Parts: sequence; structure tokens; C-alpha cells
Amino acid sequence: MRILGPETTDDRELREWFESQQRGNIERLEAGAQTITQLVTGLYGVLFAVLALSDQPAYLQNPVVQWAGTAGICAFFASLIAAMLVALPRRLSVQQDNLTEMQQMYRHLQGRKANLLRAAQAMFLSGTACLITVILALLWGW
Repeated sequence: MRILGPETTDDRELREWFESQQRGNIERLEAGAQTITQLVTGLYGVLFAVLALSDQPAYLQNPVVQWAGTAGICAFFASLIAAMLVALPRRLSVQQDNLTEMQQMYRHLQGRKANLLRAAQAMFLSGTACLITVILALLWGW
């Protein structure tokens, strides 16, 4: 790490690249949340089609299908809520001349969105695992 001396062209390009990454971070988090929302919506259709709640097929009596199906629906719903909370606009009030407060608010916002997106991803993976369990239980008669 260089401490003294003028900034070189490479140093400036690296600093500018990191600044652009920081500026685009919130948008990427929100885009990830929108992707999870779209995927959950699609997989809900698949899960409900497999469970076929209106006809009550015989395989719904299988405890593995019942538990994995219920857990999958709950996990996808939790993922959907967490992803929507990432993308939801929120009112921010900071003093326009206080850079320290603005930086703290940005870090807080970024941290909240990142944590919610991680939760949405974890719940999405959990719901997908439940969906796979339901499909395998149906195919192999567990």
C-alpha cells in the first residue's frame, strides 16, 4: 500500500473502479431481489401443480409430500417477502451537508438490503430443495 506520493494512472483507475462498484451495489442488490421474486413466482406454479390441491390425488397422502410441500410453500413465501423488502423503496432522511451521516445511512441501507437478499436466497434454496424432495418422492414412491 502506497501512502505517500502522487496518484498514478493505475491508482486512479482502481479507485474509480471501486467507486463505480460502490455506486452500483444497491442496484445490483435490488436486481437480485427482483430475480428471486420472478423465480419464486414461477416455482410456486410448479409446486402447486405438483401438489394439485384441488383434486386431492392419492400421493398427497404421502407424509414426505405433505411435509416437503408445506415447507416448500412456506420457504418460497418467506423468500418472496424478503426479496420484496429488498426492492421496496424506503424514505431516507439525512442532512445534506453531513457526509458522515450520509455514509452511515448508505452503509446501513446496503447492509439491510444485503442481509435481506441473503435471507431470500437461503429461503429460495430451501424451497427449491423441498420442491425437489416432493418430485423425487412422487417419482420414487417414498
